[in-house]
Amino acid sequence: MRRKFSPIEIAIAILIAIGLLVSLRTLFIPVLVLGIIFLLYKFPPSRWKMFTSSRGSAKVKRKNAKFRVINGTKDSEPDDFPKYH
Repeated sequence: MRRKFSPIEIAIAILIAIGLLVSLRTLFIPVLVLGIIFLLYKFPPSRWKMFTSSRGSAKVKRKNAKFRVINGTKDSEPDDFPKYH
């Protein structure tokens, strides 16, 4: 059989719902932040990357350049003080 709720039971249920909504509103931001942290821990951003095809991921060989020193034209006298200090 189907039970009918009395007006007092309905009023109590509404007040309980309002109380839960008010208490959750103050905790909404901390719960949201903790939820986001948990989701990032469970599913790290490294998993978000799409898998690329094998043709596009071939590495191109590069020729390493030799290290060169370019000689400057500044006088190299150690007794000189800097011009701007």
